[in-house]
Amino acid sequence: MQHDRSVQPRVLRKVGLWGTCGFIVLAAAIQFVPYGRDRTSAPAPNPFRWHAPEAEALAKAACYDCHSSETRWWWAVKVAPFSWLAQRDIDHGKHHVNFSAWNGRLTPAGMQRALDRNMPPWYYTAVHPEARLNDAQKQILVRGFQASLTADAGGGESPDLVQASYHETDAAAIINVRCSQCHTPRRALDFRASSPAKAKALIDRMIRHGARVPASAEPVLVRHFTS
Repeated sequence: MQHDRSVQPRVLRKVGLWGTCGFIVLAAAIQFVPYGRDRTSAPAPNPFRWHAPEAEALAKAACYDCHSSETRWWWAVKVAPFSWLAQRDIDHGKHHVNFSAWNGRLTPAGMQRALDRNMPPWYYTAVHPEARLNDAQKQILVRGFQASLTADAGGGESPDLVQASYHETDAAAIINVRCSQCHTPRRALDFRASSPAKAKALIDRMIRHGARVPASAEPVLVRHFTS
């Protein structure tokens, strides 16, 4: 019995060693499977033309990885089998909507339905939190998309949709549009200044860093930051 007990751990260690080696060999071998390895950016034969900069920025953050040829391949999805899952989602997404090869099938109502259901999907926003859109951002995206369709159809750019696709009296909407490209809107929404001068200094610093804050929005932000 003592002999049996001494042999058993050696057998288990040997089985574990062979199992580990087998897993490593298999993991290395699947990296050579062609599917999911082509990460070149294909030219855009007929890209969708955005006429609303805020909406375009939101679309590129939340939609373009799976719905255009401008996919950003971060390190984890370059490794099989995660690259297979990513490639499947990209192929499926571009089959339905491809902003790099625009076919006009997506409507504003269709975009709204997709956003209200599960787009972008939770497992994507879990690793890309900047793609998680709140209600105000969804409205900006849909209205900007609609304005772009109208402009391309010959209707001209609609000032109420393109230039003022959010309410400039609503501080939260302004922050969601103007402050979400460099950091999460929550940082600006939660910020409070001890004086209007310090609030204005923050706004000026944001503008120097590239935020496009119209002059008409600055008093609204100052009141929000000092409330």
